[in-house]
Amino acid sequence: MLKINLILTLLILFSFTAISQEKIPIYNKDVPCYQNNEDKIAYEGENIIYVEIKDPEVWYYPSESKIENNPAVIVVPGGGYAQLSIESEGTQIAEWLNQIGIDAFVLKHRLPANYRGSCKQRVAIEDGQAAINFIRDNSIKFKINPNKLGVMGFSAGGHLASSLSNLKTNDSRPNFSVLLYPVITMNPKKTNSWTFSSLFGESATEEMILKFSNELKVDKNTPPTIIIHSDNDEAVIPENSISYYMALRKNNIPTALHIWEDGGHGYGLGKGRGSIESWPKIVKEWLKIRNVID
Repeated sequence: MLKINLILTLLILFSFTAISQEKIPIYNKDVPCYQNNEDKIAYEGENIIYVEIKDPEVWYYPSESKIENNPAVIVVPGGGYAQLSIESEGTQIAEWLNQIGIDAFVLKHRLPANYRGSCKQRVAIEDGQAAINFIRDNSIKFKINPNKLGVMGFSAGGHLASSLSNLKTNDSRPNFSVLLYPVITMNPKKTNSWTFSSLFGESATEEMILKFSNELKVDKNTPPTIIIHSDNDEAVIPENSISYYMALRKNNIPTALHIWEDGGHGYGLGKGRGSIESWPKIVKEWLKIRNVID
C-alpha cells in the first residue's frame, strides 16, 4: 500500500509539473543561424544558468487563476548575452506573474556570445520576434489575449525586450514593456561591456552601435513602458533607463520610471535586497493602471 501511495504521489507531482510548465520550440521551420551545439548549464549560487543554448524555446507557465483571454508576458532573463539566468530572472518571475493572474512564457533564446559574424546580432532578436509571433499565432490555444501580450526583460534581457518593443514591424511588437535594470544604449561610455562584447565581438562599427542603441529607436508606436533601476547599479548605470525614459516622453508614450537608491544589479524579485524589494508591487499597480490586469 505504501508503494502504491508513493507512485500515486509521484504521478500527481508529475502531472502538476507538466501542466505548470511546458517547454515549446518557437520555430516551425528551419532555425536561422542554426548551430548543432548541445545545451550547457552552470550555476550562479544555487541558480541554474545557461551558457549555451541549442534550440530556442518558450517555457509556458499558465496563471493560477486561468481564464479565457488572459494577459501574458514573455520573460527575458539577463546574463550579458553570454549567459541566461533562467531561474532568478526567468522561472521565479514567471511564478510571480502567475500569482497576479498573468500567463508567462520564459524565453530561452540563443546567446550572441556563442556566434560569429552577423549571427551575433541576429540570433537573440530573431528568437524574440519568433516567440512573439508564435504566441500570438497560438493565442486561442493558450487562451490568452493577443492584444495584451507584454515583455519583461532584465539587464541584457532588457536590451532584447526594448529591441522587440521597437521593431519596424508593428504586428511583432509587444503591447507593453517592463524593463528591469536594462541595457539600453550601446554607447561604449555608458553600456555594459559584457553585453557589448557578446553582441559585437571585436568588430563594432559606428553604424552597428547606433542600430542597437534603443534610446534612438523609440517612436510613436513603442508600447507603454515601466522601467525599474537602482542608483547604485554599477554593472548597468541608470543613465540607460533615464535615456530611454526621456525618449519615451519625447514621443508621448505612457511611461513610468522608478530608480531606487539601493539594490545594485541582478536582483530578480529583489528579496532581501533592501527597498528595491517593493518593485513587484509597483509593477503590479502599473499593470492595473494600464488595464492589463484588474
